[in-house]
Amino acid sequence: MKKKLMSFFFMLALLLGFSLMKSGNVTIASAYESAWYPIPSMNITQIAYESYSHSNSNHIDAVGGTYAFAPFTGKVVNVSLSYGVCLFQSTDKVYYPDGTLDYMTVQFMHGSNYSTWKSYMDNGTVIAQGTDFYKIGGTGSGGAQVYANHFDIGVYKGKTSSFTTYFSKFGNTYSFNAFYINPNKTTSIVNKGKVAPGNTVYNNAPTDYSGLWSTLGSQSHISVTYQTYDDVNNAWLSNVTDTQDYAGIFGHDVTGVYANLSSGNIYYKVHVKGGSWLPEVANRSDYAGILTSPIDGLMVKTDTRRTIHYRVHLRTTNTWLPYVTGYNTADSNNGYAGSFGNEIDAIQMYLD
Repeated sequence: MKKKLMSFFFMLALLLGFSLMKSGNVTIASAYESAWYPIPSMNITQIAYESYSHSNSNHIDAVGGTYAFAPFTGKVVNVSLSYGVCLFQSTDKVYYPDGTLDYMTVQFMHGSNYSTWKSYMDNGTVIAQGTDFYKIGGTGSGGAQVYANHFDIGVYKGKTSSFTTYFSKFGNTYSFNAFYINPNKTTSIVNKGKVAPGNTVYNNAPTDYSGLWSTLGSQSHISVTYQTYDDVNNAWLSNVTDTQDYAGIFGHDVTGVYANLSSGNIYYKVHVKGGSWLPEVANRSDYAGILTSPIDGLMVKTDTRRTIHYRVHLRTTNTWLPYVTGYNTADSNNGYAGSFGNEIDAIQMYLD
């Protein structure tokens, strides 16, 4: 972007401030995550509407780990000590495997670390996608661990913070219609879900889920190529692809960012130290930044339905900050990479 035009936007930002999405604009769907099956090993022991405890329920029972992880970035919106129940809701809309874009609320049941979820709910804690947070403990009525070490999942398409009369009847969609299998997180497949011998499945529900799950990233790999502007050499540095390297030189402030994908579109914006967020840039239609001003924040999203992970290195502390996946100026935990007041001297990015 021409320096004069960037200076105009910079001054406008200082006077008015920039919101994440201006009123009347259409939200770009690339801001959203795809929901992941939340257990490191897939071993489904009872499917929806199967006789015995699921005869009138679209839930599944599963084993396969000590903890379940967050299937998307979200918050705990309700808990119950009875049966160890936790409602976890997305903070934004998520992609469903059929292409639907909507909020998602997941009920986890039979967990054993109630006090942890209660504190998350009371504090309004945002839990990043993929974070272990729900301990699988086979908890039954009143908190006693009376069941085998499994847990139960029910999925509600949309937002709700209310339990049903019976915990086992929560939800309005099948799990295979809600979650992608992320092979980087669910690394073992034991049983994708079949009716047990001698049991019956009601409500015309499927009896075998083997071919019904969608795998995240089963399409061809998408690469992100990016480069930064070096304030010391006053030049654009070489392009970097994915995590083969990082873009930047430690000790030299980054003042501009360029990026593109091998397929699809990438959108990004930067925060200028002592200033504000600058306008969003798409692909290499322009660069993000003012080449004379160091940046201390970066936000990135794509329209690929893949999760983009990005992180920054701080010049002042000589440290990499953790990877983030969100796109939200109000979320300092996962909405952007950076620490205001601390110059960025390198960045890294990749897509699932």
